[in-house]
Amino acid sequence: MVMFKSGAVRHRSMRWAAVLALGASAALVGAGPASAAEADITGGSLTWGFKSSFRNYVKTGNGNPPIAVSNGATVNTDGTFTFPSTGGTRDAGGGATSATYGGTVVFSYPAHFFTITLANPTVAISGGTAALKADVDLVTTESEPVSVKQATIATLTVSGSNPATSGNTVTGSNIAAVLTSQGATAFNGFYTAGESLDPVSFTFSTGGATPAEPTVTVTPSHGLDPAGATITVRGAGFDPDANNAAGIYVSFGPRVDEHWANAGVLQVTKWVNKTNEPTDARDRMAADGSFNTTLPISAVYTDRKGNQVDCTQVQCYVITFAARGSADRSQDTFIPITFTRTGGGGGTAQQRITSTVTGGPLTLSVAGSGVELPAVGKGEYAKAPLNPATVADLRGIGTGWSLVGQVSDFASAGGVIAANSLGWSPTATAVVDPIAGSSGVVTPGAAAAPGAGLGEARALCTAAAGASNGIFTCGAELNLGVPASAAAGDYVATLTLTLS
Repeated sequence: MVMFKSGAVRHRSMRWAAVLALGASAALVGAGPASAAEADITGGSLTWGFKSSFRNYVKTGNGNPPIAVSNGATVNTDGTFTFPSTGGTRDAGGGATSATYGGTVVFSYPAHFFTITLANPTVAISGGTAALKADVDLVTTESEPVSVKQATIATLTVSGSNPATSGNTVTGSNIAAVLTSQGATAFNGFYTAGESLDPVSFTFSTGGATPAEPTVTVTPSHGLDPAGATITVRGAGFDPDANNAAGIYVSFGPRVDEHWANAGVLQVTKWVNKTNEPTDARDRMAADGSFNTTLPISAVYTDRKGNQVDCTQVQCYVITFAARGSADRSQDTFIPITFTRTGGGGGTAQQRITSTVTGGPLTLSVAGSGVELPAVGKGEYAKAPLNPATVADLRGIGTGWSLVGQVSDFASAGGVIAANSLGWSPTATAVVDPIAGSSGVVTPGAAAAPGAGLGEARALCTAAAGASNGIFTCGAELNLGVPASAAAGDYVATLTLTLS
């Protein structure tokens, strides 16, 4: 929590000052261990179509394709989209919820000069009110581009019975959604604030025992005949219900960047889930998350792009990962496989070295206890740096995060200054890791000018999925514009930083 307090009227009656201080009750999502009533969200999905009339309009356009999904999002038969759970928390006592989901939908209509990207929706519930947030990027030749992280797109109408709770599972069914002013801006004014959007349905599960970490053993795993061998792959600790029970792929081949989206380099893949009937290409996962299957492999093969892969020259692995292109990386494992080299003379000896790296938390800390803005007169600007915020993403799963800020109105005994009078110019840097060089990639939020400032939640800094691990410093130059109509006096406001 950031407190703004104006200084007393000093030598001139038309001059005043503002003080910014960090309180001990800061509202930080993911900043530390959950409270006694707060539980981590461990699975679920969200289904939404934005607005059916908009989808039908975009489908008539010349996008290639007009509507595309990626990063785990899927298209349903009715044209709506399903996004897999990526976590979040729920307070079972008060009902406060931040349920996050992954996946990306792109609406493209080049003939009408726009491309809109909608990603990573979040259902936020607090105090009997609910909202749907998402990352929105708008590219158009008709106006300046828009890029907003976790914009509040819609308000949701929740009641005492919807969403409903059954055990550790919460389900919201066809919840009415209404476009917000921020959502209208992010979608280029296609619709005005207050219009009805498609209803939202979601589910998520919390609590229960901590899921086991996936483990895999391969027999045999070394000294294989390069001409070909059948290996047995046994797994345990997988989640058969994750990602809408899509299951996992069990594959063989080299490890490449974004392996879940580059399966063409793999020699063989078997789909394993809890409902499959065993075939040459499929197998079944038990209710406890275990499986036992086989893969026929050889040292040299031609991948789907026509390239020859030689696993005696490059390291190949038995690889498991979430099925259907899911963004869930918790099902990933890599077991190295070696073959006996052929040819005259020489020889090799190998030792398998293993190590366990434990995951850490996603935390936020802020330096200093206060920021003082200089005294200024009416119609002037007061500038000072925000106390630097440090975000440490030590989870090791690279799912991305965002740090946003929003301020309340400034209040004094003599009047009010609107929250949007406070703007900022964010900065962000990655802290160098002395062991492995640079950390992930952090992006500062867009600058917000006084008058169109922090009355709405705005990104201070963000890190995208796949590049969010590490330690980062985020700051901003604060800029408070004092309206000419402001009364002289001491003002106070609250700025909340939220990490999610």
